[in-house]
Amino acid sequence: MSLFPGAVQEEKKTVIPPPKIEVGSSVLAGPDHPQYSADKIIAKQLAGGKSGIIAALDGVGSGGEKSAKAAEFIQEELNKAGADIFTPPTINSAIATLRTVLLVASGRIKMFQQARNDPEIDSTAAIGIICESSDSEKRFLVTANVGDSRIYRYTPSQGTAEQLTRDHTLVQALVDSGQITSDEAFKSYGERNIILRAVGELRPNKKQIDFGVVEVRPGDIFLAISDGVSDNITPQGLPIAIRSEYSAAYNQSTKSVDLKKFADGLAQRAQNIMNQHSAPHAKADDACVAVLRVPRV
Repeated sequence: MSLFPGAVQEEKKTVIPPPKIEVGSSVLAGPDHPQYSADKIIAKQLAGGKSGIIAALDGVGSGGEKSAKAAEFIQEELNKAGADIFTPPTINSAIATLRTVLLVASGRIKMFQQARNDPEIDSTAAIGIICESSDSEKRFLVTANVGDSRIYRYTPSQGTAEQLTRDHTLVQALVDSGQITSDEAFKSYGERNIILRAVGELRPNKKQIDFGVVEVRPGDIFLAISDGVSDNITPQGLPIAIRSEYSAAYNQSTKSVDLKKFADGLAQRAQNIMNQHSAPHAKADDACVAVLRVPRV
């Protein structure tokens, strides 16, 4: 009851917070070394779910546990940086953060190479982080990639998968110069293993990290994958595989997708191909998938 006759009481409004960024991930060890994986992932909410980050990190070199350690250095630096993000970053601050992370990780990898007397130890990285415009009206995905791990955007309403990063590989360079076709590149087994950039080779004053920015649409799903996925599922088959695994992970009753199940299904599909000795393009490798979904407001 009001203390003053005739006073109009203010109606309390319930503020509903916007839905949070969702993430999921999967890592499968290669069939020839099931006890460990040189692939590492990041799939985390940031800023209380207002932002998020995904990354596919693929240790290269001997393929052993030393390669896994190189990927772990990047993973650790990304986790440190993420712990300091309390509000959605701007595009410029995200680029600065990812550049610093990769350069610091590069220094750690170089020291590890020297300590182990093995210059082949290294890692690739494909990272995506959700940013906001200065007026918080728009969202963007900033990508950073070195090597042949990749970032894709999947649009469920259209069933399309768009590759957002470009490989730093010998076969991609040959495709770009018109010497071979994309199909020939995929079937070039030996050459597919040759990468032209890796994180441990980065130098502060040289542009060796590719950055990209795309505007985010509500409902977009972003995937970070290692070459264990893209080298086993054909370029024509990957969008089909993504659609199929998304459908299998979608719950019609709740109208939601289980991102962990989605990531597991895609990684397992790649490993199934590795185990099919009749598949001429099969390549035994670790496989990782990190998934981020931007919900509809």
